[in-house]
Amino acid sequence: MLWLPAPVRGTSPTAVSDASAAAMERALLEADDASAAVHLRGALLVDPWFCQWLAAWPAADGDTIDGLAQWLSSGLVEKLATLGDDPPGWTRPSDSEAVTYAQQAAAMLNAATESVGVLEPGSSPAFLSTIRGPVESPTDVVVANEYLTSSPSIEWRLPRIVQRLASSVPFGEFDSRLERAKLDAMKELAYGASHEVNNPLANISGRAQALLREEEDPKKQRLLAAIDAQALRAHEMISDLMLFARPPALDKRPTDLGKLAAEVVDELRTMAEQRDIVLEVTDCDTAPTTTVDATQVAVAVKALVQNGIDAVGNDGRVTVGVCCDSQHVVVRVGDTGPGIADDVRLHMFDPFYSGREAGRGLGFGLSKCWRIATDHGGSVEVEATGVTGTTIALRLPLSGGEQ
Repeated sequence: MLWLPAPVRGTSPTAVSDASAAAMERALLEADDASAAVHLRGALLVDPWFCQWLAAWPAADGDTIDGLAQWLSSGLVEKLATLGDDPPGWTRPSDSEAVTYAQQAAAMLNAATESVGVLEPGSSPAFLSTIRGPVESPTDVVVANEYLTSSPSIEWRLPRIVQRLASSVPFGEFDSRLERAKLDAMKELAYGASHEVNNPLANISGRAQALLREEEDPKKQRLLAAIDAQALRAHEMISDLMLFARPPALDKRPTDLGKLAAEVVDELRTMAEQRDIVLEVTDCDTAPTTTVDATQVAVAVKALVQNGIDAVGNDGRVTVGVCCDSQHVVVRVGDTGPGIADDVRLHMFDPFYSGREAGRGLGFGLSKCWRIATDHGGSVEVEATGVTGTTIALRLPLSGGEQ
């Protein structure tokens, strides 16, 4: 059993079972609120003191066990971090106090069972209103032991994990740093692999061409030509990979990004019209001039627009807008496609990854877009995605970024 700090300053802490404290510990380690709520709901169903402690929060939202679990799971780290770790919170009651609490918990659960029947996941915690003070009741030894010894050392593990999580890097920033690190590692791999693969490809292509010049059999000529063509195709793919790994040095000059975006849209307008897609430019007339490599940025914007066209497929809309904030010029490309699934989102900037089976052709274009953005000291990210479409933003520093 563990004393939990009171949600309201100046009031007494509440003792809950070790199992409830361990459920909070497991919930803190879950990646999403829904999974965390499962652990919390299970604890609330069997520990009335935990339920009472949660219901005492002034801002607690929910009049059912499900509702209380969902409320606590949302921002669990922040909620627990506000409680601090000053005594008498996050400590163990004495053995005699724990036995008393276990007896009272058994009585409370019995009262709840008698009043509302078997507790269902969505049932109201009616036992909170049935309490008329401490109730003496025989307690099963197993229940008492669970309150005493089910999770050794929980009294220091739980507050420590709360403190560590509360002081750690925000999860969104961590995800962004992890993605950058992954792509940086992939860039180095691409550079090394490109050299190793290009040499045998050149050998295959050269020998196929030499044999083709001397071959008179039409069938063998076709086979040798196919070998040469496929070797050249692989070489082109390696060239794209090399561009991702080691792009040419930036040639930065003052550039009107609004005009640049409009030119890219004009270049792709025929492709869009063939698919009955409305391709339009918005808010580009007021875009400021910034120092970038116009050729490379045009490649990045074109990749975003083509990605939007591929996402829509047919009969939809792709919009391109350019605006600025205090530090960046932002090129936003929105589409009315089906959105980006979570599993695709994890890999959408990886070289050669394709999400066409999900209605979006990602391919190599977005990898080059990411590379160009980061070389300019900027970024490219998904701002919004869902069933009504996706918006991807290319951010470039107003100052022109790193040289």
